[in-house]
Amino acid sequence: MRVLFRIRSQKASKATQVFIYCRIKVDGIHANDFSTFIKINREQWDSKSQRVIGKSMDVANHNLRLEQIRNDINRLFLQHQAVDQELTAQHLANIYTGKAKISYTLSELVDLFEQHIKASYDNKGTRRNYGTRIGNIRSFISEKKLTNLPAERINLGLADDFVRWMKAKQRDHNYIVRHTQILKNITEDAVRREILKIDPLASFKLKKRQKTNTSHLTLAQLAELESIRFRPVMQEYVDLFLFSCYTGLHYKDAQTLTEQEIRPGPDGRLWMYKPRGKYAESKFFNEEMIQIVPLHKKALAIIEKYGGVSKLPKRSNAKFNSQLKQIVFENEISFPLTVMIARKTFTDIMLNELNVTENTVAAMLGHCSTRHVHHYGKADQRRVANEMKQKNIDW
Repeated sequence: MRVLFRIRSQKASKATQVFIYCRIKVDGIHANDFSTFIKINREQWDSKSQRVIGKSMDVANHNLRLEQIRNDINRLFLQHQAVDQELTAQHLANIYTGKAKISYTLSELVDLFEQHIKASYDNKGTRRNYGTRIGNIRSFISEKKLTNLPAERINLGLADDFVRWMKAKQRDHNYIVRHTQILKNITEDAVRREILKIDPLASFKLKKRQKTNTSHLTLAQLAELESIRFRPVMQEYVDLFLFSCYTGLHYKDAQTLTEQEIRPGPDGRLWMYKPRGKYAESKFFNEEMIQIVPLHKKALAIIEKYGGVSKLPKRSNAKFNSQLKQIVFENEISFPLTVMIARKTFTDIMLNELNVTENTVAAMLGHCSTRHVHHYGKADQRRVANEMKQKNIDW
């Protein structure tokens, strides 16, 4: 590694006053020159001795400053060599000039990751979910007094401590798992930024406990719900619930459905082509997550009842679920109603009543794979019986 100084005119090459610039070389490759902010007369510079010529006090101060710069850069270089860190000339220059940090704290890594999330995701729901988990991680860091913990000292013990801290807060196991995934994302982000050489949490694993709830309405329960006469205001909520049962729409997507997303399909019937709101605003899932569903006659009847897609009732998720609970209570309905149960009812009908393949059901739900289908429904004896019958299997 070498530190060299050279002069450069501020404007015209014949200018009397010039600035001294510093150039760092590592393995023969030099970084961009940066100014020392020392200004001298051109004839005062001796490039061979790398010094300012003269006997004045200013000259002595200039040379002292140049020597200090050289020593500071040498010290930075040796510090990185001591911890076996590879260092380019440009990175060394950036560290010296303050464009890059020598080291980061755990708290600063969290801040950088949060900036990455804000720059990467436009969807408010996704940002809110990340924000909640990052906020809990910050609470852990604050309570454990780890704000100034150097990034290099992050280890598996930190992740273990975080899990114990969350358990002490009586958090659900799967809730903790989602948070540890964010903790790992933070260190992964630090590696991508070349702040950390290796990911200290790469080998940390905390598996989710499988407790999938596929509660849904049966066809008999669906028919019972349709037969009940509700008060006009409550009927709107029931209609929205039934609309999702026959389309598989998530409540938010049902609220944002437009006339343009209902159009003739390949069989001449009206189909729904609805981009998933969760992914439609994302930069990573452009035109991938689209629900493709041929519309059931009962779904079309609900649209016609309200005079068009745009006139379907608009309700918030919280109010929707609270009103559904009230409907169950007032009418002594023996089965639960929630916005998610509507989507799961659609999935069950497709899988077990109509014997639709999982790949097709995934497309109808707006998923790019069948992995998440199992969170909404699972095959049972009805599907087995249907497939045995269709294939004429005599068992």
